[in-house]
Amino acid sequence: MSRRRTVSWPDRARASIGYCLGHPLYRLFSLIPDWEFGLAEHEVTRYTQVHGVLTGRAVHITDLHIDRYCLRHERIVQTVDELRPDWIFITGDLLNVPEGLPHLFRFLEQLRTIAPVYMTLGNHDHYSGVPVAQYAELADRHKITLLVNQSAIVSAGKGELAIVGVDDPSLHRADLRCVPPRAESRFTLLLAHAPNILDYVDANHAVDLILCGHSHGGQWRVPGIPTFWLPPGCNGRVAGWHESGPHRLYVNRGLGWSFLPFRLNCRPEIAVIEWMQE
Repeated sequence: MSRRRTVSWPDRARASIGYCLGHPLYRLFSLIPDWEFGLAEHEVTRYTQVHGVLTGRAVHITDLHIDRYCLRHERIVQTVDELRPDWIFITGDLLNVPEGLPHLFRFLEQLRTIAPVYMTLGNHDHYSGVPVAQYAELADRHKITLLVNQSAIVSAGKGELAIVGVDDPSLHRADLRCVPPRAESRFTLLLAHAPNILDYVDANHAVDLILCGHSHGGQWRVPGIPTFWLPPGCNGRVAGWHESGPHRLYVNRGLGWSFLPFRLNCRPEIAVIEWMQE
């Protein structure tokens, strides 16, 4: 994973299948955007990161799947505003179909008035057929930072935050060569869509925290039955904290839905990260 791979024929086939199966459903339900169940109320999860000199607060959201702008998106913006973040991170699956672009950027533009927005892409962003260059052009126009196998470094207190965004790991598009070397007073945050990124980082990658989504927390949870729906690229990681060697990953349950517009016993999630000095 240290090098970006050419998209293999199984990945191309999977993207085609995802497009053929998903697009009719997404277009159908976009005509009745209020027909949703289990998505209206979101949960705020908070956790802290201790660092020598870095201070600040970030909001992490993921799996927006915005094809139509709904009332619940207004409530999400209101919650994010009340949390008063210094940065907003979005880890992919922004939309499903190209018609969602104006609705997506209406939502992102409101977030941008609250704090700087950094985002990367997920598998559905590629399934949508929207070229990466078009995402990049629209992000630049709206003053949003899209990181596709790129990094950005911002000052925070007496330290600095390195924000690394890789393309979707579940489609083998991530290129970890964009991770900067370790530096004193620097906290390196890796944004990736799918949890399988944890299987590719190693001790040579100076990453302090990984944020991702993709799983939707299972989307449908039936008491007494193990999670039965997880997309490829989760590798069994449903939600919450996971570790591999020195690396820690947080899987956010996300805000949207995939294929069918309902969640069961799996509330959408907004995560808040607070950096505190030792």
